[in-house]
Amino acid sequence: MEEMQYIGVAVSVVITLGSFIAVIMKFTQPINDLRVVIQKLNDKIDNLSSDNATQNKRLDKHSEAIDKLDTRVGKLETKMDLYHNN
Repeated sequence: MEEMQYIGVAVSVVITLGSFIAVIMKFTQPINDLRVVIQKLNDKIDNLSSDNATQNKRLDKHSEAIDKLDTRVGKLETKMDLYHNN
């Protein structure tokens, strides 16, 4: 009868440990999923930052061109005013 009791205790220990491990896995799975999602968000933010820097460089070039054109148009308007007033 002692052997049967030892076997019963061993089986109950295995079941208890298995259920404990299952509970731990259930608690850690959402944390792991959250880490994956946070990593994806960080990657997206990095991509947006690099795209933003590229767009800013392009806008700076266009801004310089617009300023040059504005200066040229201002000079032309001044010359036209001088010609028409004389």
